[in-house]
Amino acid sequence: MTRSLGLRSGTAVLALLAAAWIPGALPVEAAAREGVILEVSVGESIQAAIDTAEPGGIISIGAGVFRGSLVVDRSVTLRGDADGTTISGEDFGAAVRIVGEDVRVRIERLTVTGGRGFRGHGIQTEDDVSVELIDVTSTGNAWCAVWATDRSTLVLENCRLVENHTFGLYTWDFARVELRRCTIADNGTHGMLALHASEVTLIDCLVAGNWSGVWAWDGVRFRATDTEIVDNATQGIAAHNAALIELTRCTVARNADSGLWFSDSSRGVLSDSVVRENGRDGVLIERDGIVEFYRCTILGNVGFGIRAAAPECVGGFDPANPYKGWVKGEGNVVPGPAAEHGNREAALCPSYPGSLWPPGFLDEESGEPDSD
Repeated sequence: MTRSLGLRSGTAVLALLAAAWIPGALPVEAAAREGVILEVSVGESIQAAIDTAEPGGIISIGAGVFRGSLVVDRSVTLRGDADGTTISGEDFGAAVRIVGEDVRVRIERLTVTGGRGFRGHGIQTEDDVSVELIDVTSTGNAWCAVWATDRSTLVLENCRLVENHTFGLYTWDFARVELRRCTIADNGTHGMLALHASEVTLIDCLVAGNWSGVWAWDGVRFRATDTEIVDNATQGIAAHNAALIELTRCTVARNADSGLWFSDSSRGVLSDSVVRENGRDGVLIERDGIVEFYRCTILGNVGFGIRAAAPECVGGFDPANPYKGWVKGEGNVVPGPAAEHGNREAALCPSYPGSLWPPGFLDEESGEPDSD
């Protein structure tokens, strides 16, 4: 059943409620019950429709620009029009704020913009909410495209988190976020900033043109498969303070600083991935970082292919604070400067001989590592 509720502010809402007393008129409660579609057109209030809807209700939003920030505190679907629907926040804070306990929200075919001032995010999730974002663009917000905290669980599919003033995605505490076929690009600082034991998974995504691609901190688990992290202004991925980075069939390329940077008990597992043409090292492992490489190709980087900060290869780090972690793996291609498309300073740092690089770490295609 589809009903256009004409949900404007003020007297229009009162008139709608009064209509429930007219014989033969459909009561608001019946129109908003689970599975019923409420239609909202330009000039009508999406917030009033949300406040009216019963759990499971669908709010179909017409084409055009709808001005006003929204608070979603119940389980509903917000569905935009195929011809283009934009939510433009006007209050300070998030343009769309999703809150509550056991709240399930689905947002489809919307552009979200206009988050303003402090915590001026496009979409903000809190508490115990589960959110699906399908074909959503979050852009032009003062802070993040998407900000997820507490026990929020989010799935983003075919979404664009682009051209926001700070972050594309910001995760905090125990939030869990999965992105599928999404673009996180051209944001003012990090494409993604993940903190405090949150979990982020990327599948077939693009992270490009941000100040940095991904920063993971404080026990974060970051996983990416079939994803490109390219053309960012500093590192592609930076992992600190016990963060875990897992890459499978990924490309980390053309970032202005190192492709990947591990430090402070952070850990990485890279499988069947390519790290190439970054402006410093392909992979920099500092202090007690631990990284495993399996069948990876690391080439064309301006610095070293893989550099571990150790006394014999300090590279600007304090010799009194040598590399204390370890490296593991096998079957990797990491050519030195003598090879076409080799890493310009050296393949590995420190170079062989030494115990840091295990037997079989390099595939035969790499040839002999450069000597000191």
